[in-house]
Amino acid sequence: MSSYLLDPAWKSWYKAKHDSRYTRYSGEKFEEYITSVLRREYDDFLNPSPMGQSGDGGCDGLANSGRILFACYGQRAQSGQDQKTKDKLIHDFERALDVWPSFEERQFITNASFGPQPTQVLLDFQRDHEVGSDRPIRVRAISDSDMFWHEHVSRLDQGSLDTLFPGVPHAQSAELEEIVDLINELHDFPILDCTPAELKPVSDEKMSYNQLSWANICELNEGRISSPRIDNWFNSQPNPELRDEIANTFNRIYLNAKTETDRPSEIMSRIYIAIAGSDFSLDSGRANAAYALAAYFFDTCDIFESVPEEES
Repeated sequence: MSSYLLDPAWKSWYKAKHDSRYTRYSGEKFEEYITSVLRREYDDFLNPSPMGQSGDGGCDGLANSGRILFACYGQRAQSGQDQKTKDKLIHDFERALDVWPSFEERQFITNASFGPQPTQVLLDFQRDHEVGSDRPIRVRAISDSDMFWHEHVSRLDQGSLDTLFPGVPHAQSAELEEIVDLINELHDFPILDCTPAELKPVSDEKMSYNQLSWANICELNEGRISSPRIDNWFNSQPNPELRDEIANTFNRIYLNAKTETDRPSEIMSRIYIAIAGSDFSLDSGRANAAYALAAYFFDTCDIFESVPEEES
């Protein structure tokens, strides 16, 4: 199934995961992400190993029988970024012309600043290699996350997207048995000796107030579908204090995560890992059980901050 046919919530979650990697990765990590996408998009994708003085010949991948040549540049320079992007653009393109005689299109994929200097170089290359020149080449730059998503990532089928971004939120994957297993595991956490706060319905503004990422919003919205089942399960248990004990544990996990980072998406990731393990996203059922429990206790105001009354 092409991502164009995906449920909008799923597509938004994949897009948010992509945006995070594209904008935050640099160096080899950025190149690894880009090539992992291209390898799934093109059956004949090749990424030549660097050899001798020519290195990789300004090439981070070839596709369409060598007709398309890709170059990746993930950079988070603190100064002179536009100049560095320009220099990288020139250096890689000139090497590619010398080493690879048959490519017809060249894509320079970057998350670095692409200001006036590299833009002028790109225009010069396009004029020098336009149709009718000695060596016609379609010279292009993909310089933002949205462009790479629309031209490459969004073309992948759902299986490829799941491999790239495991743990897509889907309520049907959250089996009650998986949720109960996580609750039982949480019950082994030490319980804080405090009186649980009064439960309040979550406001529409809470996710926005806590500046959650779009991926986290998708996870919680999908997980929330399982809340009635979780509620019914707690109500059926012989221990009337169990819900409050687990809520207390969730609050402790949240507070611990909050002391380690102030980034909302990282806090949420630490909560997921604490309740479901570091590799939780590789198991769809376990991942969605984690989303369901996080949504349940998010809505009962046991994790993250409630919107102040004057702002709600």
